[in-house]
Amino acid sequence: MTTQESTDAQPASEQAVRRVPLDLLGVCLVALGSAAVYYTVSLPAIRFLAAIPLVLFLPGYALVSILFPQAGRTPQTTNSDSSQSLSAARNLSRVTIPERLGLSFGLSVAVVPLVALFLEVLPVEAFSESIVPTLVGGVLIGTVIGAVRRFQTPPGDRFQLPTAALTAVRGSMTAMKRTERIATVGLAVAVVLAVVSVGYVFAVPQSGEQYTDLRILTDTDDEQTFGDYPDEVPTGEETDLIVGIDNHEQTTQSYTVVVTTDQLIDTDQGVTPIESTELTRFSATLDDGERLEQPQTVTFGTTGEYRLNYYLYADDPPETADSETAYRHVHFTVSVTEGDEPTDDVASIDTGEPTTESVTTLPPTDVVEEA
Repeated sequence: MTTQESTDAQPASEQAVRRVPLDLLGVCLVALGSAAVYYTVSLPAIRFLAAIPLVLFLPGYALVSILFPQAGRTPQTTNSDSSQSLSAARNLSRVTIPERLGLSFGLSVAVVPLVALFLEVLPVEAFSESIVPTLVGGVLIGTVIGAVRRFQTPPGDRFQLPTAALTAVRGSMTAMKRTERIATVGLAVAVVLAVVSVGYVFAVPQSGEQYTDLRILTDTDDEQTFGDYPDEVPTGEETDLIVGIDNHEQTTQSYTVVVTTDQLIDTDQGVTPIESTELTRFSATLDDGERLEQPQTVTFGTTGEYRLNYYLYADDPPETADSETAYRHVHFTVSVTEGDEPTDDVASIDTGEPTTESVTTLPPTDVVEEA
């Protein structure tokens, strides 16, 4: 290549660089940066600020870049043309920079709720964790399509973000009448407030109620029933129960369940426990939204009135469990009659293999049930 050829090629290369849609490149970088901050920072306020561009501006700007690849120059008209129609006086396929910015906000307000509604219809397990990737993916796809649309537009008509864009916006606002400026600013503030409120919902999902559900189910004929506890059982007869624990604490939680039985007698003051015996205790760690079902077989060995207690602890349990120190407490009473196989032990428990499954968040049930 000669020196002259190299000199001629240099301006062409520089012109190609200038043709790169820098505004769309910036939109992609901001979208990716917002997603990175959203998923790497745990502070809700920072996540909220990072998500604002994704719901306030970027989706609309990507859509505007597809719809209006041309620069926003308005043809000048003469006085003789003053009677022509609006479509002739103004090329509606072109928008100015202030209009492009306004449409970006407005279309974002329109598009983001539709995306949210679409995700609600789909079988998406975690809405709050899917909205951000969906918006980022939509913005990236939109900017690619917008860039293709611009490259298909003649270079002279192609929209490029000018270096003096802010000056142009300021000049356009200054040229407006005072009432128009007030109306424009008021509309912009209203749009910002509306979209920021939507963005807050997406960026800082409401935590809702945090709780753990403890329940005891009876297992008869392969059917699990809540609250249908036996009123009377003979000694030596096995009673199948299932201990159910649902973790809705919105974090991984370790639990310990302590099972005790109290022998009861009737006094002038009512039913009074005279002796408490710990039968067993077991521990489990559950993820948020996970359920544990622990099968147990209870066998009473001596006659009398007994109360079977299940104490749930979300931390280390004390040596002696009771309802005052337990996080959750379920109990029921049973009358034990003389059977074929009485023993010296008050009661015994055989523990089966536990199972776990995912559950849907439901309002907490009454944590104390007594038959």
